[in-house]
Amino acid sequence: MQIDNMEQTLELLNDINYFFRNIDEIDRKLQADLHNKEGERDDLLHEIELSKLSIGERSRTYSHLEKVLQERRIIKDKIDLINTIKPYTNKYIMKGIMGETDITIKNIETLRSNQENRQYTPRILKDLKCAKKKE
Repeated sequence: MQIDNMEQTLELLNDINYFFRNIDEIDRKLQADLHNKEGERDDLLHEIELSKLSIGERSRTYSHLEKVLQERRIIKDKIDLINTIKPYTNKYIMKGIMGETDITIKNIETLRSNQENRQYTPRILKDLKCAKKKE
């Protein structure tokens, strides 16, 4: 990333904003997903324990359980990543990074607008083409 590239800087700041604003929501969603997968796992274990399953039913139940356990592992790995990141985000959230990032994004957008609509009012030579048109 080039710091002197306005578009890349805005994209980075928007990503930072998303990162800090959504970490708690992502954590809640992952925790709910984990709870659901653990419920599915428990249901399948009770099915194995309490039902008289044929060989085909056992195979399907086992395959389903294996799939649920793999999905649960993926969710747990994501939660581990979030739990590793959260102390970092909490520290910067307390320091007001989200507000500062919002202000910086607005300032860069204002700067871009000012640069795109740049006008000049000549001091001496009033008949120049670059002169600001009077309304």
